[in-house]
Amino acid sequence: MNGDRSDVHKAIAVAIIEDDTSTRVSLRRLCNALGFAATAFASGRAFLEMLDTNASPPDCILVDLRMPEMTGLELHRILCARGVRVPTILVTAEDAPDVLDRCAAAGLTVHLQKPVCADQLFATIERVTGAHQPLPAKF
Repeated sequence: MNGDRSDVHKAIAVAIIEDDTSTRVSLRRLCNALGFAATAFASGRAFLEMLDTNASPPDCILVDLRMPEMTGLELHRILCARGVRVPTILVTAEDAPDVLDRCAAAGLTVHLQKPVCADQLFATIERVTGAHQPLPAKF
């Protein structure tokens, strides 16, 4: 081997936590189409259970702000308390300054507005993970 790793491509692992089935499926399909390795969870609890059985967390998390069992903000706080530091993107239909201020105070400074645009999603995941890969030609 010549030591050049430019031909090695590891898809960025993205975990999607979203309680709305159609949104969850759409985000997973979009992430996969963009070249990311996406997994989806219906709740924060389901995601935490996966983390309890899997030693490696994803490279990035997309989490809905409003979920009935556990909000995206609550999930973020639990992850921080556990020492799990994963770039987290808040996905929300809300744009109220007080809501976004509370999230920013908890360290969630990156958010996307629903509905999520493919170009914006790709650029945001690339930015928070530090990865630089070309956007697939079909987008």
